[in-house]
Amino acid sequence: MIEDRQDDTAKDTPEISESAPARKASGALARGKWMQNAKVVFWLMFTINAVNYLDRLIVVAVGPALKADFNLRDSQIGILSSAFILVYAVAALPCGLLADRFSRTRVITFGVSLWSLMSAATAFVRSFPLLFFTRAMVGVGEASYYPAGSALLGAYYPLKKRARIMSGWQSGQLVGMVLAFAIVALLDSIIDPAREPWRLAFFITGIPGLILALFIWFVKDKPDVSVESSQELESDGAEHVDDAHVDAHGAALSLSGGFGAMMQSVGTVLRIRTIWVVVALQALMFIVVTPAITFLPIYVHSENGPFHLKSNTTALVAGAIIVIGGVSGILLGGVLADKMSARFRGGRVLAVSIGFGLAIPFYALALLTSSLPLFILFGIIAVMALNLPVGPLVAALTDATPPLLRATAFAVALSLAHLLGDVWAPYLVGGISTGLHEHANLALLIVGLPCLAIAAIAAFFGARIYSSDVAKQAHQKV
Repeated sequence: MIEDRQDDTAKDTPEISESAPARKASGALARGKWMQNAKVVFWLMFTINAVNYLDRLIVVAVGPALKADFNLRDSQIGILSSAFILVYAVAALPCGLLADRFSRTRVITFGVSLWSLMSAATAFVRSFPLLFFTRAMVGVGEASYYPAGSALLGAYYPLKKRARIMSGWQSGQLVGMVLAFAIVALLDSIIDPAREPWRLAFFITGIPGLILALFIWFVKDKPDVSVESSQELESDGAEHVDDAHVDAHGAALSLSGGFGAMMQSVGTVLRIRTIWVVVALQALMFIVVTPAITFLPIYVHSENGPFHLKSNTTALVAGAIIVIGGVSGILLGGVLADKMSARFRGGRVLAVSIGFGLAIPFYALALLTSSLPLFILFGIIAVMALNLPVGPLVAALTDATPPLLRATAFAVALSLAHLLGDVWAPYLVGGISTGLHEHANLALLIVGLPCLAIAAIAAFFGARIYSSDVAKQAHQKV
């Protein structure tokens, strides 16, 4: 972290003798240093991530109202979900390329502003095509945030702290989840349904992002002083990583490079083996997690399930499992990964293997038990284990990627992982569930258990690949 330092000579200078331009310049310098403070940058990014998931999940929270007011079929609800995920995955790559060549904070500002405006605009739509358009544009805006945001935090925090920082950043999404359902529940309780409270929900959620976009505009892409030092060692062999330099493969291409240069960047990223490890593990995680979140409320509410919960109880149980398990898993994952990284080669990715392995028995027990207390207990542990890999995977990708290609790397990984994972997984689980007479728990088991087993094994062997890439990146002549 960069700490503000006062110039001792300034104490001896009377304030009255300081000219107005000097005071103005001094104030600007102080503000600049404040916006370079790593903690300030982290909490700003955390808050933006919370708003990110608030705007992303508000459409899920008001789903029943949208279906009724627009006379939608389930297939059209599915189209809305696909529009967001597919556009999000496809747009991430060009946004990441722009972030590496233009400015990470400017790309984030654009993305936050776009998704906030489109979320607020949804309050005024009167047709399904316009609803489809605004949700797709929210996907474009949010796609610009993750690659650029990951690279930005990687520039402000040293390698040995990144897993915890990335995990803490990712936990902001759970705050957004809680806010989405809480806002909708509150508005539904105080506004007559005939007055369409869902419209006000969309409008309200669009405001915070516009304010945050103004703040992120003034953050620098990286601090003036490198956060890495030769004293910050890791057992994987990382001796020194200087964010002012690039690797010997010509990773950092000219800022003025055209399409060919961008494709060369993508090619350079795809030659990093850790990228493929992260893509495979994230895709397997998405295949399990996205359908589980989608069908969890349906399962506990369904007449075909063992619980038959009422609507308000369904929201309470699903929210408790997702939030408690998710927060604890994301935070624990960062701590575990950093501690294992200090003791074992490839420790970050070994922590991912532990998370997937732990998820297997509790995921199965939660979906097979007919006891509600046990379902809640096993469900929380399973969600915790499924979220444990989130921070370590982000940190691993950051560690193994040249600094000036990090946004591109995150964009490539994000696009591929979503296209290989949750673009199609909910449809598969839903189809199997219908074939089994609406038994979502069995469909989740059929799809989820093999993916978790494969992921645990792949992460164990992927740890060696990650360790080798980090050592190569660290010892690259810079």
